[in-house]
Amino acid sequence: MLSANQSLLFDDLGPRRVQADFSGGYLSSDGGVLLLRQIDRGLGFSSTLSPCFQDGRDPRLIDHSVPELLSQLLDALALGYPDLNDHDTLRLDPLLAVAAGKTDPLGKDRHQYPGIALASPSTLNRLELSNNKDTRYHKITHDPRKVEAALLKLSVRCLPKHAQEIVLDLDAMGHLLHGMQEGRHFSAYYDGYCYQPLYVVCGAVPLWVQLRTGDCDPKEDVLAALQQIIPVIRQRCRQARILIRGDSGFCREELMAFCEGQKGIY
Repeated sequence: MLSANQSLLFDDLGPRRVQADFSGGYLSSDGGVLLLRQIDRGLGFSSTLSPCFQDGRDPRLIDHSVPELLSQLLDALALGYPDLNDHDTLRLDPLLAVAAGKTDPLGKDRHQYPGIALASPSTLNRLELSNNKDTRYHKITHDPRKVEAALLKLSVRCLPKHAQEIVLDLDAMGHLLHGMQEGRHFSAYYDGYCYQPLYVVCGAVPLWVQLRTGDCDPKEDVLAALQQIIPVIRQRCRQARILIRGDSGFCREELMAFCEGQKGIY
């Protein structure tokens, strides 16, 4: 039996030596995460979201900081791993650990779980659900309003600073469901049970995505969303006039009155 340090020699190929060995080391199929790491650093996505969380854990007893947990979770989602159970395997990926900012991507220095650099699915689950729990195990909380403001700020930063005109498209799109989700409602238009989230998009840039139940009115929460979006746009695109565009479902008195009462909004 060959050890990891031994190799197999084959007949030479002209001047080239042909050799096979089993010392490939640590491998990963997620090389694209290094590009995501550079994008995250350039946009400051994780660093902008991190202050929205409060960590009540004892720093002496933790292996994974909030920025590292966020980076692990967001990078996995971007790579196409939506299920937390995927992290049973992903937590062993050295490239994902590099992207998360782990100085020891192989986890060799960990005492409790040597060889595992990243967080487990249960730890990430507590990060997602801590706001709904009050136990000794759920000590990371977040402020939904701060998260909302941070995402809006990051989106508006993608708009051209010296734009003369900004067009905000409103849409209430039905998303079909395949289970017994709370808040579902049958829609004859979509011929199935669905949610009806609100979207506010500027060109190819999504500025606002809000989950809503399937039986809500299209105009619901639109005015509140615009009241948050427009001041942030004004801070970046000071000279732009803002056009609000939507189908007939959004043609309501309160929205019309809002546009008429605001300078530079049509």
